[in-house]
Amino acid sequence: MKDITNNFLETIEPVYTPGIIRFDFDAFDAAIQAAVSELSDEQLDNLEYNDIKNEFTRFNSLLTKLETKRKEIAKVYKNPLTEFESNFKSSKEPLKEIIDKLRAKRDEIDEHHRMLRVDHVRSVFEEKCELAGLDKDAFKDKYDGYSLKKCFKDKKMELKKETIEEIDALILAEYDRLEEYKANIAMIEEQALDYELPAEPYTRALQNDTPLVEILKQMKNDRHAAIERKQQAEAKRQAEAERLAEIEAMAKQSANEEIKAVNAETGEIIEKSKPIEEATINSKEPYKVNISLTFHGGEKQWYQFAKMLEDNFVNYEILGENK
Repeated sequence: MKDITNNFLETIEPVYTPGIIRFDFDAFDAAIQAAVSELSDEQLDNLEYNDIKNEFTRFNSLLTKLETKRKEIAKVYKNPLTEFESNFKSSKEPLKEIIDKLRAKRDEIDEHHRMLRVDHVRSVFEEKCELAGLDKDAFKDKYDGYSLKKCFKDKKMELKKETIEEIDALILAEYDRLEEYKANIAMIEEQALDYELPAEPYTRALQNDTPLVEILKQMKNDRHAAIERKQQAEAKRQAEAERLAEIEAMAKQSANEEIKAVNAETGEIIEKSKPIEEATINSKEPYKVNISLTFHGGEKQWYQFAKMLEDNFVNYEILGENK
């Protein structure tokens, strides 16, 4: 590549030759102090108007003369600087333009090299993830961090040994985490099966970072609550069954006490008849009897008895009530 610089551009720099401004500040300060000491506040009060004007004119003329000289000296120093800055601003523009172009080209090449490093890091992670049985994109947020030049060997598209070791540690930690997660899922599912609970709410809690200990504790509490609800439902069912059995027994007892057999030939009522359920009936043809019942338990007992008849598929006809 042709060297576009030369010795002149590399060595040129502004040269400043300082001037000398001579002024005896010590003598100036002493003279001022002497003049001021002669014009104290008390002395000023005793001066006539014309004297005050004269003193004011004298000191003000002195200060004006010094300020005028200062400005002349400042102008002598300032003009070369102003001229230098104006010429430098104009002359440096071409140099700034070439610097901007070189910077843009440099950045373009740097970005290209960076993308090559990122691609290399990606391939390393994907290969190691595949060997570990992990999702190949599990560490895509780490690519940029490991694409820095400091992570690569000098002038080589190859990661340093310590960088490889860091990546291996990340892969191993993620593998261990997933294995622990799978084991926890299996434990939750097994516990849910033993407890007769749905596993999904508890596995979802694990996915939301709820500690396993808390999940198992909640499952135990839910199991106890489910058992308690089941026991309450069973007790309620049993109580209902006992209530219905008691109603049925009362109805049967009432029927047995009131039903009396009649002699078909003489019409005589037989007081001591066997309960209907003890009779041996072989025929399956419809059987019809005319009976008169009295329910000492009142109308409620009649409805309970009627329900028993319906439950046993016995048709009945009411011929009259309270007769």
